[in-house]
Amino acid sequence: MRPSTSARAAVLATISAAALAVTATPAVAAEPNDSCTYADGTVCLHVSKWFNDATMEYTVPLSTECVTTPIGFLGWVNLTDDTLKVFSGAGCTGVSYLVPTGDLHNVQSPLHSFKVV
Repeated sequence: MRPSTSARAAVLATISAAALAVTATPAVAAEPNDSCTYADGTVCLHVSKWFNDATMEYTVPLSTECVTTPIGFLGWVNLTDDTLKVFSGAGCTGVSYLVPTGDLHNVQSPLHSFKVV
């Protein structure tokens, strides 16, 4: 089930506040950047668990094939209708976490790949 517009707005407000708190601002896929659109149908991966510094944004349709990212990421915002699985290793190997629709989360160790499940 997709979160309501007000729930998505609350998530984005939380991200903005976190980014401002560390005095940095939180791309299209394949090239790390320093911002994401946070538009419906996107997943934003953050190199920092504080949701700042370099980011990568992927847009739907996402492939069910494994995507190895050019950056290690510690945080994500999933605004797609897809459940993702993120992995600690390249090629969708290692420790993994499920990322449901509407999920805003961070972890302590860098992740390097993901796929739609």
